[in-house]
Amino acid sequence: MDHSPARIQSHLSAMDVARLLPLGDLLALGAQHGADISPETLLQDVADALRRVFGLPRVYVRLRDVDTDVLQACAFAGISEATVARLRAAPVAPGRYQALLQPRYRLSESYLVPGDETAGPEITVQCDELRTLIIPLRGRSDRLLGAIYVAPPADPAALDPAQVRVLEAVARQAGQALEHARMAARMQRLLTKEQLLVELGRDVSTTLELEQILQRTIEHLRHAFPHCAIVLLNDADELEVTAASCAIDETMRQKRLKVGEGICGWVVQTGQPFLSNDTLHETRVRPAIVDGTGDVPASYVAVPLRTGGKVIGVLSAHADRLNVFTYEDVDLLEAVAAQIGGPIAGARLYQEAQRLAEQVRRRNKQLEVINALARMAVSTIDIERMLRTVALQIQQGFGYGHVEVFLVAEEAREFVLAAQAGVLAQDHAVYHQALDSGVLGRAFHTATTIRVDDVLLAPDYVATRESSIRSELCVPIVASGRVLGLLNLESRRVAAFGDEDVATLETVADVLASAIENARLYQRAQEAAILEERSRLARDLHDSVSQQLFSMTLTARAVRSQLGKNPARTVEQLERLQETAATALAEMRALIFQLRPPGLSEQGLIATIQQHVALLKRREGLSVALSVTGEERFGRGIEQAIYRIAQEALNNVVKHAGASQVSVCLDLSPQEVRLRITDDGRGFDPTTVSHGRHLGLISMRERAHEIGGRFELHTRPGMGAEIVVVVPRHADEHEERSVQR
Repeated sequence: MDHSPARIQSHLSAMDVARLLPLGDLLALGAQHGADISPETLLQDVADALRRVFGLPRVYVRLRDVDTDVLQACAFAGISEATVARLRAAPVAPGRYQALLQPRYRLSESYLVPGDETAGPEITVQCDELRTLIIPLRGRSDRLLGAIYVAPPADPAALDPAQVRVLEAVARQAGQALEHARMAARMQRLLTKEQLLVELGRDVSTTLELEQILQRTIEHLRHAFPHCAIVLLNDADELEVTAASCAIDETMRQKRLKVGEGICGWVVQTGQPFLSNDTLHETRVRPAIVDGTGDVPASYVAVPLRTGGKVIGVLSAHADRLNVFTYEDVDLLEAVAAQIGGPIAGARLYQEAQRLAEQVRRRNKQLEVINALARMAVSTIDIERMLRTVALQIQQGFGYGHVEVFLVAEEAREFVLAAQAGVLAQDHAVYHQALDSGVLGRAFHTATTIRVDDVLLAPDYVATRESSIRSELCVPIVASGRVLGLLNLESRRVAAFGDEDVATLETVADVLASAIENARLYQRAQEAAILEERSRLARDLHDSVSQQLFSMTLTARAVRSQLGKNPARTVEQLERLQETAATALAEMRALIFQLRPPGLSEQGLIATIQQHVALLKRREGLSVALSVTGEERFGRGIEQAIYRIAQEALNNVVKHAGASQVSVCLDLSPQEVRLRITDDGRGFDPTTVSHGRHLGLISMRERAHEIGGRFELHTRPGMGAEIVVVVPRHADEHEERSVQR
């Protein structure tokens, strides 16, 4: 007699089986609640128990996908690995599954289908030796959750209706347990989602820094999505990766997508979420961004980031496996996107406000520097000192690394380094470069600004002191169509100079052009004035001293001829000769004083000004009232500058004012030295002053500035003119320091 378990089980009733075999746990599955067991693990336990309890040769379970409705094989018992792989790779579509459940195959709630369902879609009724018992897995609402596939024992009698009913009861309990597990898992996911959103909302609401908001979002998301990224639209309406769970390499950082390009571009264009668990067979759009391996992600989910109804970017996740994401993932990403859209927009506004504030601050600083340069340009005629100051002001005021100013030596056909400031500056550096070479030569010949973002790519770049220079900006200094010099900036960074730098430096170059041109015109005017003064002195010598010397010669001859003949006449002639010699000596002394007045250290400031005023009275017939108050010692150290200013002012009165009355007031007090010269002449408009007088004003202003004082001019047409020079008492110390430097 056969006593095998299968043979014994075939003769037992359902109640006997329930008593003798461990079915209690199986029949109590529906009462289990919890998220600590996955649906796949639950069904694997069911498959193993069914095979063991009923002695079934093969059991496997298909679970219905909540998104696609296909039945995926997920639990196996007594099935080879090859068959498992084949079953996993062949999901059953809902239509095909329903085609199997024909009324003629029905056994109670189950279906005994002839033929091997796993062999193909066709059911061959003739293959009676191959049968499959399909037991539906249903939830409380009779919704299909999956199916248990059972290969019955070889002996048909071993599978009686009572056993089928027990299997169906187990299937009902498994369906309920599956439903409970899914519900518990969903509740757990909802709790996790709520917790994530609460923590994320707290984290992103405590900062206005965009980088922190993006990184904190990624840190929270990476627990649910190991591979996630935030892609934002930039100012050019291009998508760029701004944050990711993986390191952003240079290729990804430089990647830009247009709206409509790739998955992210499609999401921005349509404003709709995207979900694909098989991107290789996706028909809507193909991915444009690949992961670090260079492979297209198999699964991809992306949702739009919105603020104020406008799409500003994309929140995405991807995986290298198929069928990873569900619509619950879409819901989670959309909730996160709604949470961070506002903070991102706020951070961008804050960032833009900071940028504009910095731009305004920088622009104000630039304007301050430009105004200072402009004031200096109209108040100085010392080109070398002016260029040194300009280079230093540009380098420090604008924050540039290295600044150079070159002047054009046309006769030598070369550039001469006139001033420099910055990290590469060398003391007493002398550098010359041919007009036809390098970036300097290109800027000179084209009279246009040349910007080189990478000197290694510029074939005409001439390396000078240091090979680490990477970018250069060369701005020509142009006046009256001629290039007078070049303003050259260098940096160790690639592409260090932008359009704003070009505009700013071109403005500075225009100021420099006027200053250099004025200084050169002043030098030429000084040379012309020297020639004119020499001519005047020659005329004065001819008209006065030489005539008197000639008269003395004639008188001496007359004395010689009268000597011994007419003593009285001789004495008269000698007296006349003496008077003429005295007059000639006085004239000669006056001319010598004009050429080179006596040392101020010998006679003092007051006496020197008195002599000059007396000379003007005698020579020009001008009425000059001189008033001096205070002690001369308070002007010590600045006598030369004060005298030259007074001399220049009085000369301007003689040449241009047409005045009849002039007042010179010199006040020497412990607090300050004040010189005021007024006239009742025709006056003038300072904005339309002639070139000669303009250069004289520059000379006086520059001398006052050199001794730490200020120069004021008060005049208008028909109302005379007044110049005032005020020098603080400590100006002598300033003069000593400037001499020491």
